Amino acid sequence: MNELRRELIQLLTASESRRPAALRRSLSGEFLYATDLPQIAEAETVSAVRRGAEKKGWQTAEANGWILLDRIPDKPPSEGFRGSAGPEARCCAGILRRHPENRRDGTREKRILIKADEEGEEAFEKACRALHREWAEALRKGEPLPDIPAEYLKEGTQK
Repeated sequence: MNELRRELIQLLTASESRRPAALRRSLSGEFLYATDLPQIAEAETVSAVRRGAEKKGWQTAEANGWILLDRIPDKPPSEGFRGSAGPEARCCAGILRRHPENRRDGTREKRILIKADEEGEEAFEKACRALHREWAEALRKGEPLPDIPAEYLKEGTQK
């Protein structure tokens, strides 16, 4: 469990509800996590949890009985990135290293990598494969690459 999940679980555990709230990876590409708290708690409790999360820097939204939560740190969450860099992750790191100029916001890609890492090495490598294709195309078109610290790609680790 990474530090982001741990922080959210503390918030949810402190709230009053009919049962413990579920915390899942969000299916939305715009958010990291989702909780079903609105389905099992009073509206006042839901509002209090959202305010508490927002005070800690989380962006929140409510949709279809779920609270959606997002906060993308500059560095990957501690205790979250296990395993080592596979060949696709190393290729992505190499592309970013060789093309340090003309960067754009990398929030979307960081979110993809955090979610994929939680699913395991195979999912992480699959996400890196997709990003590798995107970045190669961006380079061919002269478009900027995302600004992502090397740690997000497990730079420095080997299989």
